[in-house]
Amino acid sequence: MRNTDNARKQYYIEIIKALAKIKVIKRKDWSENKKTIERLDIELTKKCNLRCKHCSGEYGEQDKSSMPQEMFHRIIHWAAENNISSVTLSGGEIFCLSNISKYLEYARKNFMGRIDIISNATLIYPEHISILKSCVDEISISLDGYDKNSVDFIRGQGVFDKVIETIILLKNNKIDNISLSMVLTSNNKNHVTDFKELCNKFEVKPILRTLSVKGRALKFYDDLINDNEKGKEDNISKRINMLAMCNAGSQILSINASGKVTLCSAMEESNVILGDIDELDIIFHDVKRINTICVVDTVTPCNECDVRYFCSSMCHAVNTNIYNNNQLKEKRCEQYKNLLEKHVWGI
Repeated sequence: MRNTDNARKQYYIEIIKALAKIKVIKRKDWSENKKTIERLDIELTKKCNLRCKHCSGEYGEQDKSSMPQEMFHRIIHWAAENNISSVTLSGGEIFCLSNISKYLEYARKNFMGRIDIISNATLIYPEHISILKSCVDEISISLDGYDKNSVDFIRGQGVFDKVIETIILLKNNKIDNISLSMVLTSNNKNHVTDFKELCNKFEVKPILRTLSVKGRALKFYDDLINDNEKGKEDNISKRINMLAMCNAGSQILSINASGKVTLCSAMEESNVILGDIDELDIIFHDVKRINTICVVDTVTPCNECDVRYFCSSMCHAVNTNIYNNNQLKEKRCEQYKNLLEKHVWGI
C-alpha cells in the first residue's frame, strides 16, 4: 500500500511541476510579492513612412497623430516615481517626428531606467548618432524578412538595403545593442535559420514575432498566410500552448499616442482600454485582475469547448483579434479542435 501511495504522490508531483512549467499554476506568494509593472511601451506617433503588408495598426494612413510633449513628460515622471524599470518608445515610426531628439533627451534626463526604441531604421541618419548614443539603451529594428526579396515584399522596395546601411552606420559608431525582428508568415517561416544567419553576420540579436491579424495584415491576409495555415498563424511553428500567459498586464502596460492605456501595444485598436494616463495609479494596482480574464471564456461557442484553453494563443492581442472575428475564429476551430481533442482527451 505504501508503495502505491508513494507512486500516486510522485505522479501528482510530476503533474504539478508540468502545470507550473507552462504557468497554468504558480505559488501564491509569487503573485503577491512580485512587482506588477516593470515596463511601459509608449507610442509616440501614428505617423509612418512605410506601408507594410503585415502592419496591424495601419500606421501612416488615416490617423497621423502624435503624442504631445507635455503628455510624454507626465508619463516619464510617472514612470520614474513608480520605479518602472524600462520604457520602450515606438510608433508608427518615431523618426517621422522632426523633434524626436527632444523626446529622447527629456526621457534620459528624467528617467533613470532603461530606454529602448523600436524603428524601421529607414529614417536614421548620421545626425541621429549622437542622440542615440547618449539616450538609448537598445534599438530594435523591424525587418520581417531574411533577404532583399523577402523584406521588400513585406515592407516595400529598397527597404532591405536601407536597413542594412543603417545597421552598418550604427555599428561603425559603436552602437552595438541592436536587435532585428521578423514577424513569422507562411512566406518566411521556413527561413528562420537564414534570418538568424543574417543577424549573426551583423552581430545583432534575432527576435521572432507573431503575426497579429488585424488592420493592414487582415487586408493582406491571403498574401501573408497560406490557406492550409489560416487559423494557426500565431502558432505557425506548430507548438501546442495553454492559455494566454504573456507579460501584457502583468509586467507591461502600453500607452498610445492619445494617452489611452492598454495591456500591450498590439491591443491599442481593440476594445480593451484600461483608461487614460490620468488613471495610471488605479490601473497600476488593478491590472492583475484584468489580466486573469481569458477571452475564450467570454465568447460563444468557445466557452463551452473542452479544449478551449489549449486553443487560445499565448498572446492576449492575438486572442482578441481571433475570437472577436467570426471568420478567424472558425478557421481556428477547423485547424485545432480535432487535433487538440486527440492530444488532450484521447478522443
